[in-house]
Amino acid sequence: MEPTAAHFATTSTRPSPPPPVRLSLAPYETVPGGFDGAWWPYSCDLTAELPPLLEAMDGVGTITRVTLGIDSWPDVPHQVAAGRHFVTVGWFVSGRDQHEMLLCSYHQGFRTLLVIPPVTTADTAAWLMNTPVPVDGSRTATQLLEIGEESVRSDTR
Repeated sequence: MEPTAAHFATTSTRPSPPPPVRLSLAPYETVPGGFDGAWWPYSCDLTAELPPLLEAMDGVGTITRVTLGIDSWPDVPHQVAAGRHFVTVGWFVSGRDQHEMLLCSYHQGFRTLLVIPPVTTADTAAWLMNTPVPVDGSRTATQLLEIGEESVRSDTR
């Protein structure tokens, strides 16, 4: 029996590589009390989104715990696999901004990221990832998202 084109198409598919992590980090020493960077996930599926982020953060020390706003994630696992170890995932309902993520490392302390919602337009996300945030912590994550959206809207007028 001669193989057909349909046969090759179904049996020789390779998994596509994962998309690159959309992450912008500032040098650790430059951001006392402010955001250390911004992360723009592709979806609200934390089980799929966290492992690549944690691998990208490996240069700042092994992340052992992640704490995030529960409102942005429909399903928050208690642990996720990150390379050869597991990372504990915690959440907050109040007391911190829902668009903020705290990544903890035994060796390097912690990093705070602005979490850009997946539905954010590419222009707004690019503005947020490339604009330095105040290092004094004077802006919340939600305020920064609003400023980013307004800035992009005013640039397109």
